[in-house]
Amino acid sequence: MAAAEHVLAVDIGTQTARAALVDRAGRVADSASSPIDLFTPAPGWSEQAPEDWWSAAARSASAVLRRNPGAAVAAVGVGAQMHGVVPLDAAGRSLAARVAIWNDKRAAPQAAVAAARPDAFDLAAVAGNVPLPAWAGFKIAWLRDHAPDVHRRAATYLVVKDLVNLRLTGVRATDPSEASGTWLLDARSGRWSDELLAAVGVAREVLPDVAGPGAVIGGVTAEAAAATGLTAGTPVVCGAGDMLCQLLAAGSTRPGRAAEVSGTASVMAAWADRPAADRRVMNLRAAGAGWVRFGIADAGGVSLRWFGDQLGGGAPLDALLPAAAAVPAGSGGLLFLPSLLGERTLGSSAARGAFVGLTPAHGSPELLRAILEGVAFELRRALEVVAVRPESLRVTGGGAANALWNQVRADVYGLPVRPLAAVEGGIRGAAILAGVGAGWWDDPAAAAERLACVAEEVRPDPERRRRYEALYAEFRAVHDLLDARWAGWPPG
Repeated sequence: MAAAEHVLAVDIGTQTARAALVDRAGRVADSASSPIDLFTPAPGWSEQAPEDWWSAAARSASAVLRRNPGAAVAAVGVGAQMHGVVPLDAAGRSLAARVAIWNDKRAAPQAAVAAARPDAFDLAAVAGNVPLPAWAGFKIAWLRDHAPDVHRRAATYLVVKDLVNLRLTGVRATDPSEASGTWLLDARSGRWSDELLAAVGVAREVLPDVAGPGAVIGGVTAEAAAATGLTAGTPVVCGAGDMLCQLLAAGSTRPGRAAEVSGTASVMAAWADRPAADRRVMNLRAAGAGWVRFGIADAGGVSLRWFGDQLGGGAPLDALLPAAAAVPAGSGGLLFLPSLLGERTLGSSAARGAFVGLTPAHGSPELLRAILEGVAFELRRALEVVAVRPESLRVTGGGAANALWNQVRADVYGLPVRPLAAVEGGIRGAAILAGVGAGWWDDPAAAAERLACVAEEVRPDPERRRRYEALYAEFRAVHDLLDARWAGWPPG
């Protein structure tokens, strides 16, 4: 391998941490992954151990570099699951054994307090978002209210990616994508907002400085070099949230281009030059210029994993899909609401998942197809509010390799679907940012446009399209009927 012709990209998801050597053409030369445990101690709660993120990332990086002893790494870029807040003491030690991650809903009361303020509308305009329990600022407020000793001892709060960067470099920093997901950043100025900090009750001094996603924040320390196999002093860029890395790699960097990220969560997103004012839309700074407007099914991929674990009989999902593909569109009148982890702006945070219309005639194939259809119906609800109707839709993430799901998407959305030929969007996006830091490229969006490789287009079938139009109307009606009931639902 030629010297300095690779970057090391790290992608920390909910289930695994991956590290890969990526070359200038965006090709993954080698990669390794390590599992991360997930804990769900109560309905609406999702937790992980912060040090598991670092140890899994370090193991993966070390495995790749051991197999490629001649690889010279020009820079390191990290992308990670977003909004998981870690309280750290002055020495950088985690003060919590486990922390709430991106899909945790426990901070709903803290978000509700902000939403009930008389100036809530004005504050939302400053933040570029309505108050939601996902945002990192409300997770900090939850710790203040429920773990006051931890909060008093916290010198800094960092999210997942930034904790890994701290372990790599000793530097505390964050990027605009993560900062815009705190409800503490002024969306117009890009600086921490005194007004929002006061409203949520968070001190400015516990927040890191904000750096560009491709900016070099420091070099690999000797301690991190020993843990990872990287050379001490290797530049590390600030990186971005995993969703923004995936959208960057998909080329969702200009008006009129929508993309779906199909991973543990399923995201429907569109690039824009400013946040949407529509309160049903969430907004984050892109991993480059501009903003991303999006909606999300927090349990999109989780629903499939749940099916495999509980109803799949131990068979891999790929072995179950042919039977689901043989089921006619509509799954025999069975609807699935994919809200196993609640909803954000398009429904109640207390929502649960549900099969509606179940009969003795339905078996595993119908249930599996209904899950694929239900996630697509939910994301169509998001598509209708985040984007002016695009000409086509790009799909990235692990679910982009699912041919049946791509056809369901095309039929439900009524759009040509263009899956990315390489589904490793998080890795590729982090690699693009590392390449910017290494001086390979000046502009992340231009690099993504050159490197994105789209597979064969999947077009909607007119007959199935008509069938899904009727079912989508029923899905919306059932969703709205149940949505009003979830807040008072008996606890699990």
